[in-house]
Amino acid sequence: MPPFDLGPRDLVLSSGMLENPPLEILLEAAQRGDYAGITLWPGHYHPSRSRGPSIPEMRRMLDDSGLVLQDLDALVSWVGPNDPGGPYHEEATEAEIFEFAEGMGARGVNLLQLGTPGVSEQACADALANVCERAACVGLLTYLEFSRSRPTPDLPSAARVVAASGHERARLTVDTWHVQHGPGSFADLEPLAADRIGSIQLSDAPAQPPADLAHASRHARLVPGEGVIDYSHLLHRLDDLGSLSPLTLEVFDASRVERLGPTGFAQLAADAVRTLLPAAGPEGADRSAPNPDSR
Repeated sequence: MPPFDLGPRDLVLSSGMLENPPLEILLEAAQRGDYAGITLWPGHYHPSRSRGPSIPEMRRMLDDSGLVLQDLDALVSWVGPNDPGGPYHEEATEAEIFEFAEGMGARGVNLLQLGTPGVSEQACADALANVCERAACVGLLTYLEFSRSRPTPDLPSAARVVAASGHERARLTVDTWHVQHGPGSFADLEPLAADRIGSIQLSDAPAQPPADLAHASRHARLVPGEGVIDYSHLLHRLDDLGSLSPLTLEVFDASRVERLGPTGFAQLAADAVRTLLPAAGPEGADRSAPNPDSR
């Protein structure tokens, strides 16, 4: 079984990329694609929301596969006034996510903050700190994910919110799709401290921004190397920062999952990323020292 703390050349497969298939299919796809870990969407896998196996049964399947459960995606919270109340989108409740994390041995949870337009960064930071404190009780790091439609629309604002939270277990999710389509750019990575990056989610984007960005974000992303994102530059920057985070494939494209099957699409995406990795620096570079934040 691989070490729990994966390194910067390890690949992680998001269940959402394969349209959240039964766990045994996801694990087989990850093994065939030589991934080191997976990300699970509890909203689809928690026993209260599916007819699938129990949490102990899923944990045995995970352990037998030799894969790591790197992250859960996502916990959704509201910031500011006029909270409509959950559930938000398709996501599981906080209680379900924490139960799932503890039973499955997850390392981190991706946090999506929703809120009233104009909510302050300090309000976002305070809300993040509160989630971090609760998540820490089950051993989780909390990764704040930004996007142009959320209170933290870009990498600089998300970095400020994480810093202002003052919580040692607060981290950033860097999703290449949201960087490409946000008000910021990949140059905003430069001032970041490597230990503030908790998750790196990879997909590519077309030259022309999609007319329906919300739909494309969930159903029409490209495999790294197929679009306009300069992955050679990006991976060099992550190397220069000393990032220890593995690379999570989050290429949402339901049509290719249907055409190629979960295993075929997972392999195609993994092979594509591996062709980009040598340009980012020596694959054998040892930056996978044990992480003090691990469970």
